[in-house]
Amino acid sequence: MQQLVEKHRLTGSLAVGVMARGSYNLIQIDPPDVPEAEFREAVRWQIKDLLDFPAEQAVVDTFTASVANSQELGFAVAASEEQVWQVVRAMRQAELEIGAIDIPELALRSLTSLLPSDERGVALLCLWKDSGLIIIIHAGQLCMARRINLGVQELVSAADPTDQVEGVEISEAQQNILDTVILEIQRSLDYYESSVSRQPVSTVYLAPLTDPVAGLQAYLDTYLAPEIRPMNVATMLEGCSMSETEQSRCLSAIGAALRTEWD
Repeated sequence: MQQLVEKHRLTGSLAVGVMARGSYNLIQIDPPDVPEAEFREAVRWQIKDLLDFPAEQAVVDTFTASVANSQELGFAVAASEEQVWQVVRAMRQAELEIGAIDIPELALRSLTSLLPSDERGVALLCLWKDSGLIIIIHAGQLCMARRINLGVQELVSAADPTDQVEGVEISEAQQNILDTVILEIQRSLDYYESSVSRQPVSTVYLAPLTDPVAGLQAYLDTYLAPEIRPMNVATMLEGCSMSETEQSRCLSAIGAALRTEWD
């Protein structure tokens, strides 16, 4: 990273670091009824049994999202001090000024701000090499996030051009994998409609993939009620000519660069 900073003459620039996927916990919480000065500490002990490291070593932050009936959803982000320091050290070694440290879910929320506005909310499905994520955004707020324990590599490995399902270019092995993905998406959509907005999401955007999966969009469109649309970052950012593979690898970084809120 330091070489890239020097190459592009960005030394001393304000930057946003992004935690690596799997290096933190994102947990929905019931906001504790305590004074603001005690809030984070109260949350720390509220979520301590959900952490895989001692609560005393946790760096905790919180955010909220407004939902139906003037209620709020509360979320806690917790990471070990060492995981956070890894990001801090990398940014300091690259001689960048640390503006904030974000998580992929919130970085992707910023990226969705470039999509057409939709009062009903939008969902974004990201499938990386070995993992996936579905997030739902309403009025610019992250309302839910669900991790998926499979990715593009598994789908590509299961491809079989001679074995199509119902006229779609999806093999039977891929169908079994995608049925799990569809179930996770549907659970997320159902939760959003019943507990958050009282109305269904209109569109599920499919984030750029590191490797193409023939028939993926059509298959998802067959079994999910919302419209499935590809998200092409190159058309959302002026002057961007990145390939789909490059977009997939840089999604969180692009979203972090679009951040407008600073602590």
